[in-house]
Order: sequence, then structure tokens, then C-alpha cells
Amino acid sequence: MGLRLPFIHAGFCALSMFVASQPAHAISVDDARTAVDAILMQSGISATEVDARPIDGNAVELVYDAISLDLSGYANPRELVMDDVLVTVRDTDNADQIDLDVKLPERARMEAEKTSDQRDLTLRNAGGYLRWNTARNVPVTFDGFADFLVGEEPVTRKIWMMNGLIVQWLPELARIAWQGAEWTGPNREKRGSIKSASFTLYPGQDGETHLDYAHDGLWLPSLFQPRTVRVKTSSDGLPWSDAQPIIEKGFHDILTGTAPRFARRQIGDALWKKAAQNGAPVKVDEFYVESRGLEALGSGEFIAQAAARYGFTGDFDFKLLGQDKLVDLLGTPESPTLLGALVPFAVDGLAAGRPGPQGTTEYDGQLLPDGRVVVNGLTVFRTADGS
Repeated sequence: MGLRLPFIHAGFCALSMFVASQPAHAISVDDARTAVDAILMQSGISATEVDARPIDGNAVELVYDAISLDLSGYANPRELVMDDVLVTVRDTDNADQIDLDVKLPERARMEAEKTSDQRDLTLRNAGGYLRWNTARNVPVTFDGFADFLVGEEPVTRKIWMMNGLIVQWLPELARIAWQGAEWTGPNREKRGSIKSASFTLYPGQDGETHLDYAHDGLWLPSLFQPRTVRVKTSSDGLPWSDAQPIIEKGFHDILTGTAPRFARRQIGDALWKKAAQNGAPVKVDEFYVESRGLEALGSGEFIAQAAARYGFTGDFDFKLLGQDKLVDLLGTPESPTLLGALVPFAVDGLAAGRPGPQGTTEYDGQLLPDGRVVVNGLTVFRTADGS
């Protein structure tokens, strides 16, 4: 999905997240200020304190204006700016940790030289909780949220909107989820929407790394619309102890100004390199796709290899319900439709299926090191150089 999520930066900026315990004793204003200043400095955030006061006898409230964060990973420089950010700081039972409760304002802005890169941001009930290790100067856990987020380009009136955003980092869980997202072209011409989506990474019982992805209700102005997708993957060769610091760094990068798309690519590249070094398979335990009356359910197993054309080799299999609809759309190898003539590998692959149970069509496939895709013994895709 091409949706950029600049709101994630507005939603957190390294101050969002999770309060896990009650304070052990009252924290002073000076200690709270020193701790927050260290977090701001490490995260590359500049801010002006406008108010500081103790509350409830065991916490300190700090208010900041003129908050500025440089955003990286975009084609052109951008900067997030906002005022009136409230940070409540509490001590914990651990001498080296503090809890922060962050409330963000309803208005913020993404500044940029190019007007097309600028965004007016609207946030409703946005903020979160952070537990911070003051000795190591690193986040321990965080739980960020926003009930409603909108970014609008001021000239063309393009908008990016979502509801129910959640970003979590716990010792054994990383999760990003949202609901009711929609994005438009100029003058708010609808370009896409999705009812819900979620990414979750977590360790298994034996310490392996799991990645689950799901979305529902995807709409795109295109012929192919994978409206519902479920993918569950795992890897014994990528233990959580190896994956956890990579994921933690990626989440921290997103929350401190790195473009989500760029940070996701960095996470993916680092996890792939670790899997390739370990040489163990990455299992697709289950995948399910539903699109316009078509349904596919299958699984697979792949190995990350530096020498492989596409970074992986492996096997997969799936059952397809609704093959006849695709034949009507694409045709057959002997008589392709106009669309089928543009994607002959899809026509050949479709025709290679064999009858399965309950009206399904079965496919067994291989992704070979040279990039070829073989389905039921037939090469249905090869690279442009003919390999």
C-alpha cells in the first residue's frame, strides 16, 4: 500500500508509550526536567519548556512549545512542528527507570520547502506512555495511540486519514495497527481505503520469531483488489534474541522522525541478512487472500540466500477457489484475453493448476535461485535475461 504515514511521527516523536507500574516515590521538577531533556536530545527533538509543576504529590507536569523534529528518509527535507505538548513524569520502583505520560495537541504541521510535501495535521486523543531507562538512555516499553489522525496537503487538498492507531513496543511484542484509513488524490478524489490493518512481531514458545500480518476491507481503484489478507510466518533460524534489537531500533527510528516506509525497509533488510547468515528456513505457516470472489489458502517455506536472484529460494503450495473467474479475465495459453496477453506468466501459471477438493484448483510452486517460478512442473515466470 502506497499510503505514507506521516502521522506516526506526529503521534509520538519518541515520547509515546507504556506506564507499567506505580511510582515508588515523588520525583522532583529538576530530575524530571533533566530526564526529559536527555530524551529530547537523544531523539533529535528541540523544544522550549513553558511550564513545570509538581502534581498529586508524586509526579511532575512539563509543558513544551516550539517542538521541532527533522524527518529523515524522504526525498526532500521535512520538519514536524507543534506546540502545547504535555508530559507527565513519574518515578518507578526501579531506580534507573521513569514513566512518562504524553498528551499531544490537536494541531501540528509538517513543514517543507515544497508545498506538495507540506501537511496540516489534526490529531484527536493522541499520545501515549513511555517507560525510559535513564541509565542506558533507551526506551524500555512504549504504547502509543491516536483515536483520529488526518494529514492534508494545503494546496491540492490531498488527505491521509486513519482511526484507532496503535504502536506498541514491549519486551516480547512489537505491533502497529490502525482502522478506517483512507487516502485521496487532488481535490479529495478517493484513491484507496482500508477497514483495518495490523503488523505483529513476537517470539514463539521455543524462542523463534513470528510475524503476523492482516488487513480487511482494502479498496483500490484497480482490477486486482486483495480485500482480505492473512499471513502468518515464523523462523527457527531467526531467534527473537537476534530479531528483537533490530525491530526495536526500527521502531525507535520511526518514532524519532524516520519515514515509516524507509524504516520498514531497513528492518526488513536487517532481518533478511540475519536469516541469510543463519541459513535456516522462513516458514509461511499460512496465507489467505480473498479478492472479488476469489480465495486462495496455502503455505510455504523459503531460505534467505544472498546468491538468489530475489533474495530467497523455496517451495509453496496453495488451493485456489474461483479459477473460472480468472480464466474469464485472462484467458488460456491458447487463447489469452487482451489483459492475459500482457501477463502471459499469469495465464500459464493459472492453466498449470490441477483439480482439487470442493471445487478448488491446486498449485505447487518453486522459487528457484535464478529467479524462475515453476508451478506444477511448468516454468511460468523467468527473468528478462531469459534465466
